[in-house]
Amino acid sequence: MGDVLIRKFKHTDVDDFLRLSRLSFAEESIAAGITPEDFELETRRIFRWKMIPYKFFAYLIGIKWEGFVAEKDGKVVGGGMYMGRNNRMMLTNLMVDPEFRRQGFGQALLLKRLERLSELGFPYVTTQVLDTNSASLANIKKQGFELFNQYCVYERNLPLTDREDPTVHPITVREITTSDKAAFRQIEKTTTPAFVLHINGSAESSYFLSNWQKLYLRYTRYSRWIKAVVSEGETLGFVCADFHPQQRKGFLLQPVVSEEGLRYLPTMIRRAGAWLEESEKVTMVVEIPDQQTYIRDYLLNNGWSRQYTWLEFIKWLDERARQKITCQSLTETG
Repeated sequence: MGDVLIRKFKHTDVDDFLRLSRLSFAEESIAAGITPEDFELETRRIFRWKMIPYKFFAYLIGIKWEGFVAEKDGKVVGGGMYMGRNNRMMLTNLMVDPEFRRQGFGQALLLKRLERLSELGFPYVTTQVLDTNSASLANIKKQGFELFNQYCVYERNLPLTDREDPTVHPITVREITTSDKAAFRQIEKTTTPAFVLHINGSAESSYFLSNWQKLYLRYTRYSRWIKAVVSEGETLGFVCADFHPQQRKGFLLQPVVSEEGLRYLPTMIRRAGAWLEESEKVTMVVEIPDQQTYIRDYLLNNGWSRQYTWLEFIKWLDERARQKITCQSLTETG
């Protein structure tokens, strides 16, 4: 590999980072709804004023992150990050200049981040890879990552023109409140595999926003629509959609819906779609875990198209954490 240095990312690396993104913009980013133009705008926003505003907001909402770059003979040829909250860290944004691929830079950046997370005492790290990315899959499997979850991305153009099902009772979509937390936790617990919930954590923070999170959304210019869904006085689930003004697509987070509420899901999706259409979005995107077959079948039978399949992997940095989480998961599902 010649004279190679793997070092921490600095705010002065931003132009090199953007150059790498133009040369090797990851298919994973596109699958997540981020265009190269979106990425550049967001990166410049993060790195202006020496990253101080972003670091401040990240600290307030509990986000931890760190970036690294690979240099060869003084030239930045690759980069990668990890980020997360609490003890849940994820590897992100791995990019290598096409001219320097298959020379071990991606592997070196992967090892550096794993070493750093291990030094800091994190129990495990996760990463998401498209099932078509054979190079990344080979690299992470070589480092002992294990598959633990799989989900697909579905899209449909707006407006959603499906007719209401006359056999389904009307629903009320209302603002979510802190008093909904108990119902949210119960529904999430009963509809998400225990092991996946332990690893990825609850989606609660995406639905019940702190004041700092709301301020961060304003800073990043994201709009978010968060609702509780009620029929005949019973809370059936929760839906959350968001978008960025630079994006033509709007996104529906994985819905948190009780088994009894699944038949109301088409109406919930239409309500979210109407909000996105009013916001001048042209496409709606939703991610659905493979085990939620009812939702998957509904989407495929009603004009939605499957775009990507995501594979989620975990690497254990502390074997005691694996044993603890495995035992907890078996207890909860037993």
